[in-house]
Amino acid sequence: MSRALTFLAGACLLINTAVGAAEAGPVPLDHGQVADAVATISRLLRDHYPLPDISARYGKVLARGLKAGRYDGQAPCPLASRLTEDLRAEHADLHLSVRCDAAPGDGLGPEEVAGPYHGIAAVTVDPDLPVTIIRSPGPWTANEAGFASAAAAMTLAARSHYVIINVRGNGGGNGEIGVFLATYFFPVGQERLLVRGVHRDPAREEQEWTYGYVPGRRLADAKLYILVDAHTGSAAEGFGFGLQRAGRATIVGQTTAGAGIAGHLEDLPGGLSLFLPTKLLRAPDGGDGWEGVGVRPDVVTEPGQEKAAAYDLIRADWPTAPQNPNFALTTTLPPDRRPPLDATATPWDLGQATLPQAERCRHTEPDPDDAVSRPPTTSDSTSTRRTSRSLITTQPTAASHVGHSQPED
Repeated sequence: MSRALTFLAGACLLINTAVGAAEAGPVPLDHGQVADAVATISRLLRDHYPLPDISARYGKVLARGLKAGRYDGQAPCPLASRLTEDLRAEHADLHLSVRCDAAPGDGLGPEEVAGPYHGIAAVTVDPDLPVTIIRSPGPWTANEAGFASAAAAMTLAARSHYVIINVRGNGGGNGEIGVFLATYFFPVGQERLLVRGVHRDPAREEQEWTYGYVPGRRLADAKLYILVDAHTGSAAEGFGFGLQRAGRATIVGQTTAGAGIAGHLEDLPGGLSLFLPTKLLRAPDGGDGWEGVGVRPDVVTEPGQEKAAAYDLIRADWPTAPQNPNFALTTTLPPDRRPPLDATATPWDLGQATLPQAERCRHTEPDPDDAVSRPPTTSDSTSTRRTSRSLITTQPTAASHVGHSQPED
């Protein structure tokens, strides 16, 4: 009996000790660990950040903070938040962040991180006009599911004369998805340089060209409208930027986030990690990209009015659309119902669908994307070292996780 009581008492002691440790919270890093982390961050930025003058400023602000004891006595997540805050206060690079909960090299990976729809949330084919709307809140992942979702969306759009791609609230991800989508809007054999990637070492310049092949039909004659807002970041910005510079898309909405330096995760001492921006994205001619300034729309609207503005442009273009010699190839209507060139009907009625389902589909419920107020993007960067572009980031917290903002379906 006494032996049993002794065992139970020991078990209770272990339980109480574990509970006490849990209540105490994460253990703060000691000064040596903090100093090692700060030194590693400064070295990585000095060696790899593509803007040398700014990387030098980053190093100085971290050295001042360490000397003043600003980072002492901090647990990993509060320390990560404070380091990120200091760095961004010196220069607001939306990619640059110190994190306490990342696993470098893992990528986006899990479905709950990438989203069950893998970057493409909805595709709507207008029953009255040859318009397809693709809603892509991201994040974009360059894996089989990500490319398959993008290809499926473009298959549904394959016969549309107008395409609207909605990347509002899309924090980015892997830039290869943006290049993949862009390829559909150029003829076969006419590859186009979209952006240049400049590293600290100029000899390592990378160029992002459209692909020689994508599955399905191309929409080289379709008119493309890209909807953006202040929460469109990183790879999603690059998608709009490249097509705007190529004269291939009309950008509608508000100026984007301005996250234009791609990178990857690096390990730090003390269980921390750094999302290290290494590749400054620039225009095809070598001109400035969108870092710090965002992509400026061709048509500026109030939040929530982007799709309506795109439709106004489409309705204005619709009366002259049949004059396009390739219109018969791009319209969604079958040959026996395409409007003749001398049609006298009002523009909205040209080629209007008469199928019964058109009436059932029309005006069924409001589009959630047209809400005036939108929650802020909380996309977090988890791109791997081979990722072309990353998600724009927020300051990490103990409960931080990867995700993105989007309206409810």
